[in-house]
Amino acid sequence: MSGRQPWSILRQAELLDGLVGHCLMRGGAPADEALITISRAEASELQVLARLMWRMAPYEDEIRRLVAGA
Repeated sequence: MSGRQPWSILRQAELLDGLVGHCLMRGGAPADEALITISRAEASELQVLARLMWRMAPYEDEIRRLVAGA
């Protein structure tokens, strides 16, 4: 990710929503189990997302306070 712009929260949500969509039944209920195939690009994006979340995790309380305005 060096030199690239950090992902927007919207892009992160779109990635996760797309993956979750592969794990739902036709009526929208979660499948008991799901085998999905993801592209190399999606796997790379998930790696980046995981790294971002690991870096943010120590600041979760502060982030929650900022978002909630408390």
